[in-house]
Amino acid sequence: MKLSDIKPGQKVSLNGILAEYKGIQKVKIPNFGKVEKRVFKIEGAGEYLYYNLTDGSKTLKSEKFKLL
Repeated sequence: MKLSDIKPGQKVSLNGILAEYKGIQKVKIPNFGKVEKRVFKIEGAGEYLYYNLTDGSKTLKSEKFKLL
């Protein structure tokens, strides 16, 4: 399974950290502008992890993701 196969709202474990996939969203990058990224919200922390759209072709195993 690839990163692009995850559906918004699915919960995943990223190296033991629980996160929820929020989908592809526009994110503001300082001194650059807005770009589209794959967004994961970390449970309980209120922080986000961002992955490039090109990372969608990577497998879950290679990125150490586990679906919950």
